[in-house]
Amino acid sequence: MAGQPEETQRQPDIHDADDVVLNRVEEQVELTKQRVVDSHVSVTRSTIEQQEVVSTLLNKDRVEVKHVPKMQYVDEMPAIREEEGVMIVPVVEEEIHIIRKLVLKEELHIHKVQETVPFEEVVTLRKQQVQVEKTKAKENDR
Repeated sequence: MAGQPEETQRQPDIHDADDVVLNRVEEQVELTKQRVVDSHVSVTRSTIEQQEVVSTLLNKDRVEVKHVPKMQYVDEMPAIREEEGVMIVPVVEEEIHIIRKLVLKEELHIHKVQETVPFEEVVTLRKQQVQVEKTKAKENDR
């Protein structure tokens, strides 16, 4: 309609509560998370066995027993004793006489001898190795 003035929007009358419409603009934010895989890590552990020779010197004690005949009469049981690194163990026997007496039949002279002997044995040692590899993720993994 040419020449007619444009209709102006009617401003709401505050006093007329039934016709009051307030236009409101509101912005809202929505936050979402998405898991993205950008690489993979693989760890490989392996055990290696190797043979190794272990050598050392070991101390070993052995005893030498020497029977020493005595054939002596004694009045009482002799004690075990040590003389110059030799342990002496008396061995007695009773004999019947008109009078009973102890007869020292023999002594055991025990001498300790220490030797050093070589020792060698093959032992197995285990050792672990670790390898870590990092690879980029494929596009369809993301």
